Amino acid sequence: MNLPVYLAGLVLASLLASVCLVAILIYFNPFSSDSSVFILFYLTLFISTAGFFTLTGWLIRRFSFKRKIQLSTNRLIHYLEISFRQGLFLAVILIAVLILQSQRILAWWYLLILVSIVGSAEWWLARK
Repeated sequence: MNLPVYLAGLVLASLLASVCLVAILIYFNPFSSDSSVFILFYLTLFISTAGFFTLTGWLIRRFSFKRKIQLSTNRLIHYLEISFRQGLFLAVILIAVLILQSQRILAWWYLLILVSIVGSAEWWLARK
């Protein structure tokens, strides 16, 4: 898959998930909804934030390294792979924190453990 098609799909999926998230927030009452609405809420929030973090990270990498060297398509795809992985990790942290907070069990040590696990996973995956 080439880069523009992947980026267009990522933007489209993020926008669609954001529209679904707004629709869930507008049309459903959290006090009278069942668990399927909450699952859809967290799923759409995960997809939209993962896409947003991925695109933001890729744009930061693209514009910060473009000044120094001319970037090839392979290098841009590699930056997109890194940004996608880190965007997923950041979205996982956000969703986990929101779920813990909704259950009223969020404490600073849970956040520290979560960030340590995700940081260790990122370190292990970035070793190559």
